[in-house]
Amino acid sequence: MLIQYMADIEPNSLFTVNAISLAAFAIAFFCIWLKQRDRTYWLYWVAANAVLSVGFIIFVVIDRSQMLQLILVNVVLATGIALRWQAIRSFFYRKNYIEINFLIILIVLLPYLFSSYLTNGFIFGFVNLIFLVEIVLVLRELVRPNGETLPSRWGLAIAYSLVAAAFVARVIQGWVTSPANMKLLPNDGLLAVILLVMSIHIVASGAFAISMAYERGISELKQMALLDPLTGLYNRRAFELTLAERDPADGSLALILLDIDHFKRINDQFGHAAGDIALQRFANILMTIFRKKDFIARIGGEEFAVLLPDTTMNEAYEFAERVRKTAENDAFEHSDGIVRLTISAGVCQAATDVASFSDMTQKADISLYIAKNNGRNRVEIFAT
Repeated sequence: MLIQYMADIEPNSLFTVNAISLAAFAIAFFCIWLKQRDRTYWLYWVAANAVLSVGFIIFVVIDRSQMLQLILVNVVLATGIALRWQAIRSFFYRKNYIEINFLIILIVLLPYLFSSYLTNGFIFGFVNLIFLVEIVLVLRELVRPNGETLPSRWGLAIAYSLVAAAFVARVIQGWVTSPANMKLLPNDGLLAVILLVMSIHIVASGAFAISMAYERGISELKQMALLDPLTGLYNRRAFELTLAERDPADGSLALILLDIDHFKRINDQFGHAAGDIALQRFANILMTIFRKKDFIARIGGEEFAVLLPDTTMNEAYEFAERVRKTAENDAFEHSDGIVRLTISAGVCQAATDVASFSDMTQKADISLYIAKNNGRNRVEIFAT
């Protein structure tokens, strides 16, 4: 019923609407890129939509019964879809292979090179199969896990699934149901239905692409709010939020507080630039020594904290000692001489008698104070 109804619609109108929609999204993506020039995936989306828009315009102006003109438009469409695949790969920070564009063009040309031996139905089905494979490649990139929570990627996947279903129908039409005298591009109700599906896809894919980028931007802003810009470690707010998620009576959780000794003296003698370098070098030491599951934060000017899950008091002490010894041997040259670091650390472990993490932090802080009071450059354990 739908196909019969759509058969009365002039395809050129739908081709034109789709071309305009694609051009509009190409302009929108370009405007976004002007504000985010480090995000190259916007340029891929601009190029993809612009090329596809040109493809639909060519459909309007050409004689669709002429093979050479159809070859041109199919090459343009295949290139546009390939650019969309590359846009998705670029968005997820995956390597792109530009040479694949040329391979796709060669494959699209193959059936036309042997057109004297093939039916129009076979050529039609083969070209649509290439389009289908390209869409499947796009879908594969969207569903591959990458560690990000981006709900809009699933809306984008649905939009591409609609187009995939349309190309499946065209492959079946070309290889299974086509009459012997089938045209290279049948002007029937199914063509109009597929152009309508394309219209839905263009709007949905453009909207979901922008939404997906927006979701990532929000996530990045939230992450930046929890990071210390100088060292790249988590900041005090992140440390407090992490503490709030843990059970203070979890006896397997250890806490180390670390403080760079005489840090003000480093700033006064060598300058704040040297102090910043010292903080960055010490942060690198922490990231090198501690495990992935450990939570490392800079919670003050020269004060750091490390939460160690599934760790005994003795193990935490050994970690702190490794940090102390490494920092002691990590002197570096600055314009005014050699900068040497030592650190003091206090170690505490969660226990059933700890009422809150405030108590636990206070005990670690007491241990740190004892280390400072006993001459610095040492590690102290809180003694109950």
